Amino acid sequence: MEMNQFLITLLLPDRLPSLIVLVGFWIPPALAGWVAADLFRRSTKRYRVPMTLTFLAIFVLGYAAAWFLFNLGRMPPYIPGASTDPTFASPEAVTGLAVFTSALVLPGSALACLLAFRGHEWMRKRWSS
Repeated sequence: MEMNQFLITLLLPDRLPSLIVLVGFWIPPALAGWVAADLFRRSTKRYRVPMTLTFLAIFVLGYAAAWFLFNLGRMPPYIPGASTDPTFASPEAVTGLAVFTSALVLPGSALACLLAFRGHEWMRKRWSS
């Protein structure tokens, strides 16, 4: 491969959206946890704890499923069995993406959501004193 072709491949990756989603997968769940903590603090209703936690659990599960479907159409190159064509997903690559999503994205999203939910109150107490 020529150096120019190599540089063009690096500078114009066709899988850039997938890379951005991979690196930033934790941002939407963290924002959801932060917003839920703020709404939780302002609420005066008795059933706020189970309702908030149920909302966050549904959000994290739905987000992991959406992340999987988004990347299925833009098969990332770091998944075993992925081809050079990002629009083609072999069965082996789909299995790899499912394992990757369930092993990293789902728990990472849940952790980011939980840390943001817990950290909101901690930061509010720390800044108010």
